[in-house]
Amino acid sequence: MNKITEWFLEQKPLNIFLLSLLGIPIYFWIFSIIYQLDKKRNENQSSIKKLIVGLLTIYPIVYFILFIGFFFNLFSGNSFDIFDLILPFHLTAMLCGFILMILGANSYGKYEKEKGYKTYESVGVFFMLWFYIVGIWILQPNLNKYINE
Repeated sequence: MNKITEWFLEQKPLNIFLLSLLGIPIYFWIFSIIYQLDKKRNENQSSIKKLIVGLLTIYPIVYFILFIGFFFNLFSGNSFDIFDLILPFHLTAMLCGFILMILGANSYGKYEKEKGYKTYESVGVFFMLWFYIVGIWILQPNLNKYINE
């Protein structure tokens, strides 16, 4: 787990941006922010927090893969409305993504405050994670520096 999360945070912003266009790697990137910055702060992560962050990361990925399968099934001639079935799972995946962004923003903000760096407010980091197309270009160079410390 450590090598994967370090790999994500050592990449250039362009690489992360191109990976994020696939949809799934953005969740791994946010997970890497939480995992590595909490580890750098020497915060003893409880097993409950690790489990929650892991589930918040895995659920949207599994949902995305299953949704693609359901989407192709829609074109195979089934007449029932699949979107009514998927809606609760979709909303849950969105909620998981937002909670993951909140935790990532908090980890980033706490790390910067603890190290005495120029600090973005957690709300600002949250919006940079949410609108990751812009946020990657701002946050990733700082993350590269933080990981190499």
